[in-house]
Amino acid sequence: MGIEYIAVISEEDYHEMWLRVRERGKLRVMQQRDAVFVEVEVRPEEFGSYCKSLRRSDFSITALDRCARAKGIVEGRRPPFAASKIA
Repeated sequence: MGIEYIAVISEEDYHEMWLRVRERGKLRVMQQRDAVFVEVEVRPEEFGSYCKSLRRSDFSITALDRCARAKGIVEGRRPPFAASKIA
């Protein structure tokens, strides 16, 4: 079972469309892979810094999740045992 890091942004930084895109993305990943989700909050300034560090700027949702993955790995984020059993 794999771990998927999903970016979460604070309520004041997102729009209604963000929630719909996020939910569709989660469903797609769940259908394609056997994975557990770890949500990692990413602030806009963190994402901006991450994008500036790339050779080619990428401000997509995929890049946002890559930023969340990098942050989650650095912080040692892992899914709780109970969550891995549910997913």
